Amino acid sequence: MSLFELSQATPVGPGTLSPAGSIRDSSLAKLVAGYKRTVASRYRAMLPGELDALPAGELWVSPKIDGQLWFLVVEGETHALVSPNGKVLAGPLPVLEEARRFVVPRARGRLVLAGELFAIRKGGRPRCGDLAQALGAGDVPRLGFHAFDLLSGGDADDEGPMPAYRQRLEAMQRLCAGGKRLQAIKTESCSGAERVRQLFAEWVEGGKGEGLVVRTDDFGRIYKIKDAFTIDAAVIGFTERSDEHSQVRSLLLAVMKESGQFQVLGSCGNLGSGEQRRQLYEALAPAATSSTYSYASSSGALFKFVAPKIVVEVKVTDIQVEDSSGQPISRMVLSFDERWTQVAPMPGVSILHPVLERVRDDKEICWRDIRAEQILERAYVDAIEGAAEKVERLKSELLRREVYRKETKGKTAVRKLLLWKTNKERDPDWPAYVVHWTDYSPGRKEPLQRKVRLAPTLEAATAIADGMVADGVKRGWKPA
Repeated sequence: MSLFELSQATPVGPGTLSPAGSIRDSSLAKLVAGYKRTVASRYRAMLPGELDALPAGELWVSPKIDGQLWFLVVEGETHALVSPNGKVLAGPLPVLEEARRFVVPRARGRLVLAGELFAIRKGGRPRCGDLAQALGAGDVPRLGFHAFDLLSGGDADDEGPMPAYRQRLEAMQRLCAGGKRLQAIKTESCSGAERVRQLFAEWVEGGKGEGLVVRTDDFGRIYKIKDAFTIDAAVIGFTERSDEHSQVRSLLLAVMKESGQFQVLGSCGNLGSGEQRRQLYEALAPAATSSTYSYASSSGALFKFVAPKIVVEVKVTDIQVEDSSGQPISRMVLSFDERWTQVAPMPGVSILHPVLERVRDDKEICWRDIRAEQILERAYVDAIEGAAEKVERLKSELLRREVYRKETKGKTAVRKLLLWKTNKERDPDWPAYVVHWTDYSPGRKEPLQRKVRLAPTLEAATAIADGMVADGVKRGWKPA
């Protein structure tokens, strides 16, 4: 059986690009999809000023190329580039012709190399958006691939497996020797923060990469070292501290499209001192408004939406445009006219380690000051500047609602079950049924706790709901 399904491919220069899901071999599809999830869990973002925290021992340092994670797959004479979600680049593309000339004759077993696929740029380092533009225009001579890990297979000198990164790096260098567009990633072995600091100055500040990637020899921990950058965004919601209701716990942020629509950016809970949190609460609480859209914090608390009046500057270490499965991140687009109305989800980003820098009193709620295109300075997001078109959906139907209460030492605890049929099961972004459990205990450190479970059928949703009631309603609880 062929490794790939190429019947839905579209031309890209002399080669072809097949859509997501075009890997036929299930073990290969699982390997490349799982790699990103596994490696993502090992990454630790680090600022240049934190390099003294690097571990002792041998380190492998490479420039971080601004492209996309892809894999070079070679088995026999078959060779192609594949993405984590199963897109396939095949045919006589210049980068794959180098793979045919240099890698194919040397490979042993099913060879899978992880690397960065990027578009070469004259007069500067590659940018993520360049790759999308090159593929869209069929400008394939610009495509390059730098391998940084070996997942399976090997060569005549070492057929694998190779547990140590030194082994994998040396095998990649032998396999890719002679290539120009296709190479093993430039890597230097060193120890100690001082040499890493020098390489950051040479490679990153010198304009050769967007950051550094530092690996330990067992590949157990990977450090991504980049300068932090800032984004100006509107505050559209907030949550309160459970132990201090006059303080903001976290902010919900959004950027603006040229159409005037807002797109959710994410939340920020690193807000500084208690005094600053009180000042934010005093400014935001009077601006509370209603919303047809709900957004929950990581702790399960729902954000209170506010009219967009405040612009803040947040510092982030990185942004991501794909989740750990390689799927594009989707963020809701909203409109505001006295209240918030959801329009439709569109491709967006996830912000990593956001920290509030300051309130921008000099900025206004307008496209010029909080434009969505700020994202393009660090990552490529398709149609980030485009307007969203409202999608009309059927309303959800509440099928079950049960409320229980319990008196303890003069305090009332409440537990509530809700079960909905969404009527949107044909939409891939929606489940068929939703079960929600609320547990409010005023004497607890975190008084309000929530559980949300999704189900594909009424039978499954009912079983989940019955289980929540059985576990949560014991002796002393009475129907409200």
